Amino acid sequence: MKRMFGLLAIVALSLAAKTAVDHHALQAEFDTAKRGEFTGTLTKFAMINPHVRWFFDVKKPDGTTAKWEITGAGPQALRQNGMTRIFQVGQTLKVSYAPARDGSNTGRVVTFTFQDGRTVTMYHEDPNNPNDL
Repeated sequence: MKRMFGLLAIVALSLAAKTAVDHHALQAEFDTAKRGEFTGTLTKFAMINPHVRWFFDVKKPDGTTAKWEITGAGPQALRQNGMTRIFQVGQTLKVSYAPARDGSNTGRVVTFTFQDGRTVTMYHEDPNNPNDL
């Protein structure tokens, strides 16, 4: 019985440790000191926990299309600010982002610029200084 209890305790601790490690720091996945930029067509907007995701088709100079995935904060922040309706599939947006450290076509959104010139800032390196971009 003691062996079984010990084994169950080890399994439980292992699962708890994995859950704690699974949620990573923003800076571990993205290089927030750097910025990238593209203009693309929004193909999907996903309001799914734990992070909102925007998917884009971006035309490359050779005429081919690159797929991009941009992530942001949790969906509740967008809902609370009434921003869920400003993103429409088919829109062309200019995106600035912090690039993924692994070099993939993913990034953490910094700003979206709409075709009418409106710019929405979604991330600040220093929340006390909104002009830190």
